[in-house]
Amino acid sequence: MEWVELRTGEIHKAWVFVAGLGFSQLLFAWAADDMTSRNWLDSHQRMYAFYGGVPHVTVPDCLKQGVLKCHRYDPDLNPSYAALAAHYTTAVVPARPAHPRDKAIVEGLVKILMRYLRFRYRRHRFTAIAEINQALSECVRRINERRHTRFGVARRERFEQLERAALKPLPAADFDDAEWKDAKLHPDCYVVVEATYYSAPHIHRGKKLRIRVTLNQVEIFLNGERLALHPRDRSRSGRRIKIDAHFPAASIAYYEATPQQLLSQSRFIHAEFHQLVVDLFNADVYGNLRRVQGLIRSAGKEIHRAGRDSALARIVGAITEMRRVGKVRVPYFCDLLARQQPVHLAVERDIVRRPGNPLLRYAPPQTVNDPVPSTQESLL
Repeated sequence: MEWVELRTGEIHKAWVFVAGLGFSQLLFAWAADDMTSRNWLDSHQRMYAFYGGVPHVTVPDCLKQGVLKCHRYDPDLNPSYAALAAHYTTAVVPARPAHPRDKAIVEGLVKILMRYLRFRYRRHRFTAIAEINQALSECVRRINERRHTRFGVARRERFEQLERAALKPLPAADFDDAEWKDAKLHPDCYVVVEATYYSAPHIHRGKKLRIRVTLNQVEIFLNGERLALHPRDRSRSGRRIKIDAHFPAASIAYYEATPQQLLSQSRFIHAEFHQLVVDLFNADVYGNLRRVQGLIRSAGKEIHRAGRDSALARIVGAITEMRRVGKVRVPYFCDLLARQQPVHLAVERDIVRRPGNPLLRYAPPQTVNDPVPSTQESLL
């Protein structure tokens, strides 16, 4: 399935997880933006919660998110998937590749669900994963409550009467599928997780922190103590998620060592460059700290490459252009510097032709007394 992001018009793919019970064929479906291991495990947890119990045997498709190596008798499961199965006390028996009959019930349910969903929403364009899940929920409800031609009753009724009691109870505690990462707190009081910036208390700058990433949250720890809790952002757009209490006052931040060091470095480059850094720090010290570091590094490389006089002219021109368009970004700054580099033209020289044949080039032997013939002389 596909959905369109209204802000950019970009088309995204949605992955639909479909499951069904063996006796009642009670249907479950859930859509995710990708089929990574985390979403694979989350879909299983939602499935067990939807059924209100755990089947004795779970038969998944042979995907790498759950199964490392397929085997008829002894498959190798992904460690996180094996931990999920142990937590829910269910036996995992993956379907064999190219054997759709191993999961024939789900294969049939996928056809029923997608045929009904596409017909019901044939004139509708989805704009978010949440909207797709809402549509799936409505379709699943209608299919489960519709009378089954072979059973004579609805799937939901057959499940409630006969199959629910045969399921294992859900575990008392939720399954912990968190992913742990290590990160060093930058001088701007942010750690980077999946191209998103999360703040932590400024007193721990320079320290190595432990990051716990769950489906919806990002937790930051130091020596077992939780320092910060943030909602997880999946946009990977460089967004900054901050808590104001993590930062010192702006008047204090401006006079700390790292900003002052950057200001000193910019002063030795050029007055215009120094004023740009001052303006950025006056707007937001910590928000622009990495940007200033990138600008200084790029300017230093340009001076080292092209020489000070030539590079400073291009740096000032790039700063003027960035101020004009209101776009102060490191990649744009580097692009402007590259555009202003001079083009080295080939050196013009006289072409000497062979006497008697002007179509052939000729380099006569030079002697001390004989001058090199000019172009006009050789043509004569």
